Amino acid sequence: MIVALSLLSSTFHHGWEDFRTDRPLYLSGTVTQVRWGNPHPEVRVRVAAPARLPSGLAERSIPAELEQLGGRDVLRRTQAFDGREEEVVLILAPVERLTAWGMPDRVTEGERVEAVGYVHREHAEEFRPELLVRQDGQAVRQRSVPLPQSPPPVSPGDPAEQPAGQGSTTAASGSDQGPVVLPWLIGGALLIGGGTVALTIRARRTGGKAS
Repeated sequence: MIVALSLLSSTFHHGWEDFRTDRPLYLSGTVTQVRWGNPHPEVRVRVAAPARLPSGLAERSIPAELEQLGGRDVLRRTQAFDGREEEVVLILAPVERLTAWGMPDRVTEGERVEAVGYVHREHAEEFRPELLVRQDGQAVRQRSVPLPQSPPPVSPGDPAEQPAGQGSTTAASGSDQGPVVLPWLIGGALLIGGGTVALTIRARRTGGKAS
């Protein structure tokens, strides 16, 4: 049971590898809902449409720590948000990190915010910013580690380009594999845990009869 719960909790962790970090996007909008707590605060934003990239974005002042992590290059590559979602959920850094990075108070409903970040690979409504700009102009970093390396481009003739049903297993790898494998891992953990409990109870009963 402990193993199963551990696996379940890990699926709710929003790691950078779960997002399309090769394509930074800019969006702005109004906060409609806030869930403030760990592991990550979630801020729902009604996206201003159409999204427009503000002039001078690449030259904006950003926290020095984010600059060291390549944040300036990210701003240079940023494009306007082109998703179809009218509202997105910003997945912020943990509360204690936000406090340490100069953001002691929570985002509030009705506040207008800007964000540069990445859309989730599987859930288009989830957006992980690496830079959050609040209504008062405060720019707060949301990243403390280097971004994961992008997967190499698929070369011609690669098995991944084969149509489904031709024996290629590449399509089941990467981020798409997690949701398929996870139920088996959880089921196996539950079976192992249940078997261990059953054996323990049986051993105790056998020991009681022997005495």
